[in-house]
Amino acid sequence: MDKKFNFEQVGKRMPYNVPEGFFNQLEQNVMAEVKADDIVTEKPRVKARAVKMAIRTLLAAAAAVALFFVVTKNLPSDTTTTEDGFANVELAYNNLSTVDQEYLMEVYEEDVFMIENEEMDY
Repeated sequence: MDKKFNFEQVGKRMPYNVPEGFFNQLEQNVMAEVKADDIVTEKPRVKARAVKMAIRTLLAAAAAVALFFVVTKNLPSDTTTTEDGFANVELAYNNLSTVDQEYLMEVYEEDVFMIENEEMDY
């Protein structure tokens, strides 16, 4: 609005006009449009939503099952006992050269954590 509008001059008269019978037929026209929209679009929307939800649910379930199999297949299986573990370490140690064995023993003897544990009385 470029012009300044003075409401004092207008008073109580209505500055706008409405066609004859507009308000009498307004409710009927709106209800007719709503019913037409319900008949044409509502049922396919409901079915489409249900189908989409079912597909999403099935995909989520399939992904969960696949993830379970992938994770369980790739988890390390700890089937070795402690005795087997020590036997493997001893076998690997025996396969080292004498220089490497002496170096490992020096490192083992100077290990800070081993020294602290030996000093503690349980």
